[in-house]
Amino acid sequence: MESYPLPHAGQTVHIAVWSVRNAAQLRHRLVAASQLPADEEGERERAAVDFAFVDAKMLTSRLHLLTAVQQAVLARADGALKTKTLHSEVLWMLEPGNNISDSLKHFGLSPSTSHLALVHIAPLLSEEDEARQANGEVLRRMEAIVEGELRSLDELGRLPDGGTDEKALRKVYKLTQDLAVRNLKPGSQEASQVLDRLVTSTVALKVAM
Repeated sequence: MESYPLPHAGQTVHIAVWSVRNAAQLRHRLVAASQLPADEEGERERAAVDFAFVDAKMLTSRLHLLTAVQQAVLARADGALKTKTLHSEVLWMLEPGNNISDSLKHFGLSPSTSHLALVHIAPLLSEEDEARQANGEVLRRMEAIVEGELRSLDELGRLPDGGTDEKALRKVYKLTQDLAVRNLKPGSQEASQVLDRLVTSTVALKVAM
């Protein structure tokens, strides 16, 4: 897991990538938690799954994801969230269009998800508390709900066993006919690098669009 303090925003971002085995059960739990009443049990269950759940096959790099996180944080600071929560806003920022349902369909957790990026955005703490949280608390919360193995964020964009869906990325970001990538062999290093630059730029420009 990696943690990124954002002093300007008063937030810390925690990110971990997993090879996940319980995607279907986890998605069911997310849906069920959203439907629980606003009592102590319901709030406790919602807190247990208080993350952005991003299908890692739709991420090209660490920067791609961090750009979406930064855009979501800025949107909340400006009072301009398009979704109900900061974590769901991360998914919306990854979506090149403006349809919230499409962002969940394209980038959210599905029963077939094999690689999952979990994002938790929390208030900035003291250096001592940040170190303690980064070294255990957030990761333990992730481990409590995810069945799988941790992976390096360096693998985003080149996950094994078909874990990165370059074809789907080109389609969602409407790059199938883009001259910059059309003639590049899918899966090649050059294609991956160009795709990463294009999709990350799209996310970075979304708020200004």
